[in-house]
Amino acid sequence: MKTPQAIFVAAVLILGSEAAQPGANRHGPPAPPRTVHPQVNTDQGDRLLTAGKKLFVQRCARCHGDRGDKPLPTGLPLSQRKLMLEQLARSVKGRLQDSTEEQRRAVQLYSESFLNQESRERKSN
Repeated sequence: MKTPQAIFVAAVLILGSEAAQPGANRHGPPAPPRTVHPQVNTDQGDRLLTAGKKLFVQRCARCHGDRGDKPLPTGLPLSQRKLMLEQLARSVKGRLQDSTEEQRRAVQLYSESFLNQESRERKSN
C-alpha cells in the first residue's frame, strides 16, 4: 500500500523533472523543482525549498556541504549517491527526529533537488 508521503514524493519527482524546468542550467547543479505537488502552489513549494535549504545548511551541511557535494569518509557525497526515495525519507526522518513533519518534508524536498539525476529517475516500487 502506498502512503501519502510516497505518493507526494513520486509526484515531486515526476513534476520536478528537468523536462518541467525549461531553461535549467545544464552546467551546474540541477535547479530545485518548481512544481512541488499538484495541490501545492508554487509559492508554497518555494517556501518549502527555502525552509529545507535553511535546515539542511544548519543541520546537515557540516558533513554533506550546502549542496550535498562534500565527500564523506564512508563513501560518495550525498549528491552522487543512488538513493531510493524511501532511503532518503528514512534518513531524513532518523536524523531530524526532533523536527516537525513539515520540516522533514522540506529537507527531503531540498535534498531531492541535488540528488544524482539517475536517482531521481528511478522508480520507487
